[in-house]
Amino acid sequence: MITGIGLILVPLCLICIGNPLRLLGLVFIGSAFMAAAVVVIGGYGVSPGLFPTALFVAVFILRTCFGARYPAERLALRALLPFGLVVAWGLVSSMLMPRLFESEIYVWPQKSMGLAVISPLAPNSGNITQDLYLAAGASLTLCAGCFLTQSGLNLRRLFNAYLVAGLLSTAIAIWQLASHLAGVPFPSAFFLSNPGWAILTGESIGGFIRLTGPCSEPAELASYLSGIAGAAGWILLNGHRSRLAKISFTLASLVILLSTSTTGYAALFIMAGLVANYAILVGSPGLRRRVLLGFVGLCAISTTAIVTIPVLAPGAAHSASIIYSATLNKQQSSSFNDRTSADRDSVRAMEQSFGLGVGWGSDRSSSLIPGLLAGLGAVGVAGLLWFSFRVLNHVRAAHRLNRSDDLRFVMHGCTGGLAGTLVAACVSGPTLSSPDFYLLLALLIATAARVRHSANFAAPVHAVPAPHVRRTVESLSSVTRDRYQAWRV
Repeated sequence: MITGIGLILVPLCLICIGNPLRLLGLVFIGSAFMAAAVVVIGGYGVSPGLFPTALFVAVFILRTCFGARYPAERLALRALLPFGLVVAWGLVSSMLMPRLFESEIYVWPQKSMGLAVISPLAPNSGNITQDLYLAAGASLTLCAGCFLTQSGLNLRRLFNAYLVAGLLSTAIAIWQLASHLAGVPFPSAFFLSNPGWAILTGESIGGFIRLTGPCSEPAELASYLSGIAGAAGWILLNGHRSRLAKISFTLASLVILLSTSTTGYAALFIMAGLVANYAILVGSPGLRRRVLLGFVGLCAISTTAIVTIPVLAPGAAHSASIIYSATLNKQQSSSFNDRTSADRDSVRAMEQSFGLGVGWGSDRSSSLIPGLLAGLGAVGVAGLLWFSFRVLNHVRAAHRLNRSDDLRFVMHGCTGGLAGTLVAACVSGPTLSSPDFYLLLALLIATAARVRHSANFAAPVHAVPAPHVRRTVESLSSVTRDRYQAWRV
């Protein structure tokens, strides 16, 4: 059964099937609707980001079969080699480990299985579904990483689609807030149409409705917008002029605060600390100045709000104090204890499997790092660390060689978006399955590969005349020598 979003997205994808770059833009747009589905098949929904992903991968493979090649694909594939090895290990482990350690290790199963208690390890449907998500994301990264090295593509416009998707998400969240405060009609069934997700809407703290927007829960909305805020914030701190980035950063930060999600608050706090430490330790003078001005402005706005809100809106101040207390006392809640217990059990499962892991999709943790340790084992996590260092060196080399402000804009934006998403997932996110994360990774690697490839061919190499030719030229008259030099050049 096709859904309402499917009636809009599917025709757009079919119209853009001849333009792979526009399909990638639709991947960003579709990924913003995290709790929706394009098509519902047997109780499972196809996420809006996966449909253009599948079309793009199919188009790329078809073009490759017809002989299409890309100028810097070798540089991109070289940087992606560790990633491909880790993905291959994850797919193999999902088939091997649940059978190797069956009934010997206890794990927390995926939510789709309907079990809410720790259970003995065994092959299950979670291995298949999580493998499909991983394979889709990895295919998108590998294919887009090669395709985007093609010259003539407007990579900044593609990245702007990511910021536009963030604006759509914030607009839907504000629409939801208006529905609660003023009774504005809000089509929840349109945005929350995926039956495979547990929808947690209608929750409130201190009389304030927690926002979910197009996501299934406030934490998911805050995690997604953390990537948008990280991307837009890092662009602005590096001195780029972009009105879209300013609006995206402001609205994303505002909606994260209104979502009352501890995940969002923690992610913003951690990102601010990381930016401050980076600026102090290795940042340029310009970056340090912009970071300092940003913190001063933030403190001024916070002080003004603390002083004026209790006077102008006492009810809002009371709700804010309740939210603040609930956030500080989060460690004493039962949900926090359950999440901590799941993370500890995930790490214990990795230890009991002798560091090999229990297989991708076999365990569901509360945060990313314990989930990676349980699913991929110490070997897979070591491969991801190798991949991270390789990407950092790849991008650092591109920044040294780059002369294009647009490409520098894209690399800064992708770096900030990936960092924000990873920070939020480390706080509260079992996996990274959204296609926009994998597309950001591909865009970052492809942009850096394009810069490095262009730099290798930017300066033409002129042949140096042999010694006897130089002596002959020097013996000529000045007029003849000048004519010879002009002819040689």
